[in-house]
Amino acid sequence: MRTESERSAPDAAAEAHRLLETARREARAGSRASAWAACRAAAAIGRRTGDAVIVATAATLLSDRELVEWRTTSDRQAMCVEALRMLGAPGDDDPATRALRERVEAQLEALSTGWAEHVAVPRERLSPADVEERFAALRVAHRRAVGPGAAAARLAMADEAMAIGRAGDDDEVLAYGRMWRLDSLVQLGRRLEFNTTLGEFSGLVERMASPIWTWRLANVHACLALLEDRLEDVPAAVAAAERAGVEAGVSDAADFDLILRSNVAQRTGAGLADIEAEVRAVIVDGPLFAQGWRAILLADLGRADEAVAIWRTLAPHIAELPPDSNEVLVATVGHARLAILADDRERAAEVLELLRPFEHLHVAGPATTPYGGPVSLTLAALADHLGDRATARAWADDARERAEVMGAPWFVASSRAVLRGGTTLAPLSPRETEVARRVAAGDSNRAIADSLFLSERTVEQHVRNIMHKLALPNRTAVATWVARSGR
Repeated sequence: MRTESERSAPDAAAEAHRLLETARREARAGSRASAWAACRAAAAIGRRTGDAVIVATAATLLSDRELVEWRTTSDRQAMCVEALRMLGAPGDDDPATRALRERVEAQLEALSTGWAEHVAVPRERLSPADVEERFAALRVAHRRAVGPGAAAARLAMADEAMAIGRAGDDDEVLAYGRMWRLDSLVQLGRRLEFNTTLGEFSGLVERMASPIWTWRLANVHACLALLEDRLEDVPAAVAAAERAGVEAGVSDAADFDLILRSNVAQRTGAGLADIEAEVRAVIVDGPLFAQGWRAILLADLGRADEAVAIWRTLAPHIAELPPDSNEVLVATVGHARLAILADDRERAAEVLELLRPFEHLHVAGPATTPYGGPVSLTLAALADHLGDRATARAWADDARERAEVMGAPWFVASSRAVLRGGTTLAPLSPRETEVARRVAAGDSNRAIADSLFLSERTVEQHVRNIMHKLALPNRTAVATWVARSGR
């Protein structure tokens, strides 16, 4: 039996037209996924045989709007660009070619508006060598600009990377551009653009079928579940990211997995002791500032004396944290919490000044790592600890608005806690504090879920965590404990 590459051009063309007819039939039947799969297969034949008409027909066959079009938008845009390149620049074409080009241009325009990126045919074509040279220089510039003060500059670099990828038909470079956009957009708090880019990135990763990019996307999905406080979805999302990392053979996949599981444990209270032991083993020969991670976990476990002892070692060096690192905001926010825990007012004031220039940003490293809320939320907690209630309330209100725009309910609750006059009911998290207060008010799980925009299952988990952390047997005991706490 002959392979596709061994078939004659007429055989290949016949197979492509058969696939296009299948696509039309599936589309009429409402099976758009099957229709698009047939279009892609036909376009692959057109690409191998240099038949621009087949590629253009495949790119434009599905012209009707669909509800979930974002799932294929990136792939369809790329096929339109490819078809236009194969058709060549407008010139002395025959009427049929001109009409086909106009149809492809109209399709690309339709796909590049609304919920998707605007994609145009690149004005220049880049050779693989040109792509490698330009992107190598851009990566160096990007590595030098990873600090929080350069978030807007990195966004511009992301757009440049995407332009290079399109001009050179290089999906790897295009994927880096979209990943860089996600990193910058979450730090800038631009949720609408983040979701648009995520849809495009997802479609591109599916087209690439690359294990390492599949792993990166899985990490983004897990972090998004945490951001949105979808605790019922988080375990499966984290497990999917861990499996993808193993399958891709990524050397640092285990580190990313531990970061995700650590964040989940801090959010839910489940498995904190085991996570602390893992972190302690991982950072034994790491940078000094990595000890701050362990100190925060110890604080969550109620082992405040140990956490404060670590803080006393870190405190003299907090201004020496590299400002051009991915982790600088995450680490500095951790320092703020430790300074408050230790009642170290001098260092708390120092941390506040270190964070003040970034009050408009969100605490985030790469989009493959957990989101940490608005910087202004930490500034509010510091101001509150330092006795400046008016400033604390202003920053807390700013944080609430930013967290709402990001769709991050856990941080909305944390902001409201500061506005009420205190951060948390130690040793509870901000979200657990919110739930505990409502339990004390006599609200049912269903009422709490409705008021906090959570699922009832998530509220049930929070109540279990509260009783476990406080060693209390029931809701009545929780209510009594809240009343005695004085807040």
